[in-house]
Amino acid sequence: MLDALVRADPPPYEIIVVDDGSTDNSAAIVHDFPVRLVQLPQNIGAAAAKNRGAEVATGDVLFFTDSDIVVRPDTFARLAADLSAHEWDGMVGLLDEQIPAQNFASQFKNLWMSFTYMRFAGAGAIGLFYTSVAAMRRECFVQAGGFDENYSGASIAEDTEFGQRAWARGIKIQLDPHLFVVHLKAYTVRGVLREDFRRARALTLMRLRKRGQSFFTSVPTFYQLAVPVLYLTLLFLLLTPLHLLWLVPALLGLGLFYLLNASLLAFIRRKRGGRFMFQGALLLPVDVLVVGIGMLAAILDFARGYKY
Repeated sequence: MLDALVRADPPPYEIIVVDDGSTDNSAAIVHDFPVRLVQLPQNIGAAAAKNRGAEVATGDVLFFTDSDIVVRPDTFARLAADLSAHEWDGMVGLLDEQIPAQNFASQFKNLWMSFTYMRFAGAGAIGLFYTSVAAMRRECFVQAGGFDENYSGASIAEDTEFGQRAWARGIKIQLDPHLFVVHLKAYTVRGVLREDFRRARALTLMRLRKRGQSFFTSVPTFYQLAVPVLYLTLLFLLLTPLHLLWLVPALLGLGLFYLLNASLLAFIRRKRGGRFMFQGALLLPVDVLVVGIGMLAAILDFARGYKY
């Protein structure tokens, strides 16, 4: 990741690495590069660590990325052009569809994220600021209040919440569909389900906290509708032993579930072929069920007074 940042053309004005209380040899690796190291004595969480990095930065534009991201050589040239040619306050990019990890779970997760965010290309101002690849003018970042440090763990929703808050304050963020970075993270199926559970819980809690306020979500409407449809389908299937007629609405519900997700599955088929799409179609209802459980967990947590 640092190799790619240093070799970018032009390179960034400065590179700041925040070591959030790591227990490996990260600090030693960083010393081999022309970067500024902010070494925290203990882990304080992704939101606070990003804020600490922003506090010591001296440039007019803050660029955020993660340790498992590789930028392209033209990343900063494109960002500079985007921000100077248009009156945008911030810019986000996309994860490249081609990634090193070739296993099914990693490919599926990466395609899902690509499909989800590509929809906002050319959409004007958006409420997204996912920090795999995101830049914002310093004064706008400060105006928005930085990342919410109530998110104390690993990165899961603090960037989403910040994007929401910036959008609500009129800070203009756009997605550049030609600004790509490569995500090095490898997933297992279990890892995909675990992350989607955590994200569903975090986003539902966020929506409950912001009820009555405008809410910008990256989750497609069809996917949101698919959650109750699938749970109703499961209910009908459970009732089938009582009477076979319940099988009819169960089958109709399953058909509606896949109809709702048809655009996603068609995208996956175009990118990876029919066999991969079939595997994705088998994983999709399991993933949606887990997302539903995450949403329910959030509702119960909120009722008990938890907000994060």
